[in-house]
Amino acid sequence: MGVSFASYEIARSGLTVSERGLYVTGHNIANVNTPGYVRQQLMIRNGPVETVLTRAGLVQIGLGADIQGIRQIRHSFLDNIYRQENSALGYWETRQKTFLDLQAILGEPMGSGLQSVLNQFWDAWQELAKEPDSLTARALVRQRSEALVQHINYLGAQLDRLQNDLNTEIVVRIDEINEITRQIAQLNVTILKNEVSGDTAADYRDQRNTLIDRLTKLVKVDVIEMQDGQVDITLGGYFLVQKGVSTDLYAAERNPGENFYVAKLAGTDIEVPIKGGILKGLMESRGEVSGAVGSYENGTPNTRADVVFYIDTSTMSVDEANARVALYEAELKKRGLDVKVTVIDVASADGFAAAVDNTDVTLRKDANKYAFFVTNGSLTAEQMDALRAELEQAGMDASVITDKPSDWTALTDRLDGKTYSYSGFSADTGDTSFVSLVSSMAYDTNMDVSTNYSLIGDSLNIISDVKKRLNALINVMLREINYLHKSGMNIKDPPGYGVDLFVVINPAKPLEMGNIKLNPELADLSLIAASKTGNAGDNTIALEIANLRNKAMIMDKMGLVSLDDYYQYIILTVGNRASEAVNIAESQGRLVEAADAQRTAIAGVSMDEEMTHMLKFKFAYDAASRVLNIIDSMMETVVNRLGLAGR
Repeated sequence: MGVSFASYEIARSGLTVSERGLYVTGHNIANVNTPGYVRQQLMIRNGPVETVLTRAGLVQIGLGADIQGIRQIRHSFLDNIYRQENSALGYWETRQKTFLDLQAILGEPMGSGLQSVLNQFWDAWQELAKEPDSLTARALVRQRSEALVQHINYLGAQLDRLQNDLNTEIVVRIDEINEITRQIAQLNVTILKNEVSGDTAADYRDQRNTLIDRLTKLVKVDVIEMQDGQVDITLGGYFLVQKGVSTDLYAAERNPGENFYVAKLAGTDIEVPIKGGILKGLMESRGEVSGAVGSYENGTPNTRADVVFYIDTSTMSVDEANARVALYEAELKKRGLDVKVTVIDVASADGFAAAVDNTDVTLRKDANKYAFFVTNGSLTAEQMDALRAELEQAGMDASVITDKPSDWTALTDRLDGKTYSYSGFSADTGDTSFVSLVSSMAYDTNMDVSTNYSLIGDSLNIISDVKKRLNALINVMLREINYLHKSGMNIKDPPGYGVDLFVVINPAKPLEMGNIKLNPELADLSLIAASKTGNAGDNTIALEIANLRNKAMIMDKMGLVSLDDYYQYIILTVGNRASEAVNIAESQGRLVEAADAQRTAIAGVSMDEEMTHMLKFKFAYDAASRVLNIIDSMMETVVNRLGLAGR
């Protein structure tokens, strides 16, 4: 190509590049307020060159400018930081909202919550203690008891409703995740088609990145961009998006009958582990537990106790043991436990391990399990190890009734048991020492059962943990009230023993929120027991019940505490964890804002910068057009005016 005509190409390329630059600048300005838009930049490079032979040798002459491409100005590292912090923000915002809802339900400490109702209930018994023969005071006790039942059941209904709402929201969020992953898969295909043909897909990438930002707030995922521009998204090691294919999640029970949903992979029964985001916050807020009716994980107190007495018949006959064990069993049932007691005949002390092995299959799977060994024999070290191994495998606590306690303490200490005096157990069933021993054994068993469901470890679950603690408080309190009330005498003529003050609605479940009612028999106020003996003016039972509020009878991390202290610990725990969630959510929000500000500083459209680019490309365009005019004028001179002389 001649140099003169190459000059046309140089001017034309300048016009084209400047025009395209103005197009990109205008596109940026037009989208300055578009959410998720990332500014674009025209990449300009030198055009092709022409090699020309001159007197000085070969010379390369440039032929103008060329467009290398249009790129997005974004920082993938800052995107990753933003998405990581965004997942944490979604998680803590969800927990914060749940705690606020929970505090509104509890109504503590300034509202009319359970503490206020309990105070009125205890005060009513205090008033009855002042006038133990008064029907008016009994009417107050009945009215306050009814108010307590209604408030407890109301709490249970509200907590159940909140759990169900959270469970429903989990389904909604899983559907939203599926909709987002489907759109991302479609955009993967669209981006690939455009970029393979040499076109740019910057706007499609913006749409995809906006969807990914939202997805990372819903759930913590891993996003990997491939060399061809497509992204793969994995959750817990499973692909949600792989190139142009998306895999849905679906909400289903972890096991049949559990009611509460988890996320599973479509087409399989595989539960996908959720590590963060709103979805994880919802699952922990509801409680990552079984939602089946009567689920111990979801708050129902486990008051089942399977007790096995292994009788060394060289010490006591089976008939004698049955007579004594029957009183122990009756005492536990009076305390409100669902108890099953079995007596096993063991020929000799060294047969204990085999007996435990044979008994294991008869025990209820979910019951608290206890073994009592009645013997005055001893075991060798090998026999003791074998017995300990069998008991640990069966999950049984072990106690021994013996006159040789030092021979058995290694076993009882290891398996959370005690040693009791054989002489007391072998006494006549009407003997004071026997009654005292059986009462002590039943009390210890009852306390261990109560401790097992009231001493709750730390977890990230919210509603289910609160339900566990509240139900533990309520079950221990009401069972103890019933026990004392049944031990007292009413004011009938002649006086009789009291009845349960509180009874269950569904006999298949223990005393817990939503399953409590006042005993209908107490419509007859004279059946309310206030005395121990039935004598006029005896207020022993009324005082004992009134003083339960301050009696150390329930276990928490600090040890044995009173009912009021245990409830205050529940409220304190909710308040502290709520404050933690609020503070972390606010801090996390600031981190997300900072991360977004950093990436926006790079990726966002700056009007000042774009106006500078606009002027730059305008003047370049004007200059290129001027060059074209000048070259055109020169060519006109060469073509039309040269050679006119001599014509």
